[in-house]
Amino acid sequence: MSSEIIICAENIGKCYQIYDRPIDRLKQSLWRGRKQFFKEFWALKNVSLKIKKNETVGVIGSNGSGKSTLLQIVCGILSPTEGKLKVNGRIAALLELGSGFNPEYTGRENIYMNASIMGLSKAEMDSRYEEVVAFADIGGFIDQPVKMYSSGMYVRLAFAAAVNVSPDILVVDEALSVGDARFQQKCMDKIRNFCKTGTVIFVSHDTAAVTELCSRVFWIESGKIRLDGTPKFVTEKYLQYMYEGDDLGENVSVTPSRSFAGVSSIGDFSPVCKDLRQFGDRRAIIEAVSLSSHLSSNGIVYSGRPCEITMAFYAHKDITNPVIGFMVKDRLGREIFADNTALIRQDIERLSAGGRYIVRFVIDEWPNLREEEYTLTVALADGTMDDHAQCHYVHDVVIFTSIPVRKPGGIISVPNTDVNLFQMDGKDAPEFT
Repeated sequence: MSSEIIICAENIGKCYQIYDRPIDRLKQSLWRGRKQFFKEFWALKNVSLKIKKNETVGVIGSNGSGKSTLLQIVCGILSPTEGKLKVNGRIAALLELGSGFNPEYTGRENIYMNASIMGLSKAEMDSRYEEVVAFADIGGFIDQPVKMYSSGMYVRLAFAAAVNVSPDILVVDEALSVGDARFQQKCMDKIRNFCKTGTVIFVSHDTAAVTELCSRVFWIESGKIRLDGTPKFVTEKYLQYMYEGDDLGENVSVTPSRSFAGVSSIGDFSPVCKDLRQFGDRRAIIEAVSLSSHLSSNGIVYSGRPCEITMAFYAHKDITNPVIGFMVKDRLGREIFADNTALIRQDIERLSAGGRYIVRFVIDEWPNLREEEYTLTVALADGTMDDHAQCHYVHDVVIFTSIPVRKPGGIISVPNTDVNLFQMDGKDAPEFT
């Protein structure tokens, strides 16, 4: 295996034997393979992949798709039924935080036991022990049996023990969905730092987190790798699959009406053409979109200035409860901000078949974004926020540059902030203890 390839899987498969009745297991053992009393279930089939050293790879897929099975094989917890796997490096796995802890042992004893399993000597762990304890931040409970820990303390210690043993490969499988916000932020910072020097396999249903962290994404569905590519492309296809199932064919052509193909009385519209990535049942379609700000249309948006996002629709069928929204993404496909009529609590009247409509979002002050290119994604659905059908979802219909009023401290900030300094007299100044 090349020194640059740290994980190489060739035609990996994992098969489970499913028995309808407990007695069938006994029959199977008695017949010694001469007759089959079970059904085969292939959790993975013909999975091949290569992951390079220092690469950050995301894995997405619906529940039961085979993500966890693949990771357990990579980590050596499960053996594949068929295929070959080569791993060149030490793995720290966060599949189920603390799954290897002995509840009767103290936190300290479990830390050293975990280090021993990872191949570290006692002297090596001695040098890292204080760092583990500081990260876990569970105080005197470190010398108490972990069976006395709260779930939060258990998770803190498990994560600290896993990431502070200098692994070559860090595997995270939805483990960070537990814990409070401060702990999750602390863990994400640790993972980001690890991404700079090690290989990370990050499994999550949170496509925004996958897009943020990863340089490459595998989409696993029904035990097979469905897509392997850039986070933006793969997560968009996965989103489409979640709404439309296996119907992932070519984009359906959407021809805008002539009145919105060019300049109209309400601004310059960008037509939604067949080349754009889009999906939906097309009971109603978005024909064209306009993004206007300070006498500029579709190309430049000025922070701190009013902005209007206008969409033109055509309804092929009645839409009883329309929900209309937009999303702004950066060049990597990360979601910067979004809004829709359901979140605004603005009820939209039903769309009648054969009718054309215009909806305009008026933003009083455009946020203060970094000066770079962004894209506008728009969508029309029928239903509610929690239960709806996508009629038309169009990715990146407008590409624009956002001009900040001042350099933001992060990706985004408010346009204007006043700062006031007051000096208090000594006798009137409150004391904070």
